Parts: sequence; C-alpha cells; structure tokens
Amino acid sequence: MSSYKKHILFSLLMVIPFFPDVYYLSLAVIGASMVDLDNSFRYRNLFIMAFSGGILAFILLFLNLTPFPGILLISIAFFFFLAQHRGFVHSIPGICLTSFCLAIFVLSFQNILILFKVDYMVAIYLTAIIIGVMILNRGVLILYALLVSVGIFLMPETNFNFLYIYTALFVGSLSHLILDLFTGNGVKLFEPLWKHSYGKLAGSFFLVLWAIFVVIFNFYPGNDFILTLNMFIKNLAEYSKYKLY
Repeated sequence: MSSYKKHILFSLLMVIPFFPDVYYLSLAVIGASMVDLDNSFRYRNLFIMAFSGGILAFILLFLNLTPFPGILLISIAFFFFLAQHRGFVHSIPGICLTSFCLAIFVLSFQNILILFKVDYMVAIYLTAIIIGVMILNRGVLILYALLVSVGIFLMPETNFNFLYIYTALFVGSLSHLILDLFTGNGVKLFEPLWKHSYGKLAGSFFLVLWAIFVVIFNFYPGNDFILTLNMFIKNLAEYSKYKLY
C-alpha cells in the first residue's frame, strides 16, 4: 500500500470515533491529503485550486457579492506553492492555520450555495466534491466521489458548524503528521517556533492522547463532547461581549 493511501486510511481511523458521518470523514481525508500540497508533484492540484479560486472570485464580483472565498482559495494555493516540503505546513502551527483557512472557505462556499436556494444536502455534496477535485490525487478521486455521493445522500441531517468542519480537517491533517513521525526523517512539529525534529516517541504520545480523547468522547454525558465545547466557546464569547459593554 502506498504512503498516500496509508495517510488517508489512518485519517479515517482517527476521525471515525468523533464523526461517523460521511461528510466529516471526507473532510478528514481532505485534511490528510492537504498536508502534502507543499510537494512539487502536487503543483497540478495547486493550479486547479488557484484557477478555481479565480473563477469563483470573478463570478461573485459579477453577482455583486464579496469575492473573499475565491481570493482565500487563491491565497491557500499560493501559500502551499511557496512552502518548503516538510517545513511549516508539516507542523502543528501549520496545520492549525491551513485547516482554519480551508474551514472558512468550506463554510463560506456552502453558505453561498444555500444563499442561491441550493438544497442543503446538495450544497454539502458539491462542496465535498469540489475540494476533493482540488486537493486529492486522481488515483483516489473516483472512489472518494463514489463514497461521498452514496454516503451524503443517505445520511440524516446532523449538527453543522465551523468547529465541526475545522476539527475534522485538523484531525485529518494531524493524522498525517503522526504517521510521518514514525518515518526516519521525523517531523519538526513546532516549526518555526522550534526547529527540533520529533520521531516515534512523539508519535506514540499523540496516539495515547488520541485514545484518551476517544474515551472521553464516548463516555461524556450526551455523547457529544465537541458540541458541548462549541456551546462553551459561544457562551464565552457572549460573556466577553457583555463584559465589554
């Protein structure tokens, strides 16, 4: 099995205990594959991403809407094009940033589709397919599209918000780093803050940490730890707003 397919399967393994829904599993696959966009053999994907962003920005401007989603997509492609392989993108700060930016694009694009009266499930499906075309290798794209097509339209509607999207992308990206920790070269997990390369010991630590979160998630009252965390963040924001005024 190729290293690329191992990363995808491992990302599914890490996300399934938290998000069994096909849509969030697809985002985890995207996150795991996105990390390697800093490699020269993925420049085709970056070209597709930048070109798609340009078309989207033009269409939104033509419709008198903000071109921000398209500009964001171009910026992500340009960032990966300039990134050094196994550099900043292959670090925890790097995947925090890239997952955040892609999560904003996903949410913005879905909201645009819904704004034009596109059915909720169709909007989710189109978003998953489009980011799959931009980021995934052609070898897995057909299987990905098939699974997403079947899974999304058969699944019930679930809670859907920015934190869910970001978490699925982040965990998928983190799974990529964890697998790379078990390779000979290791990973500079905290670049550019810290240049030290980490290896198998750090990988084992993250696996134990992941197992602890799985246990907490499955035994937490209501079985929705992430939703509770999201509510806590919202309440904290409201409290902060109240204190300011």
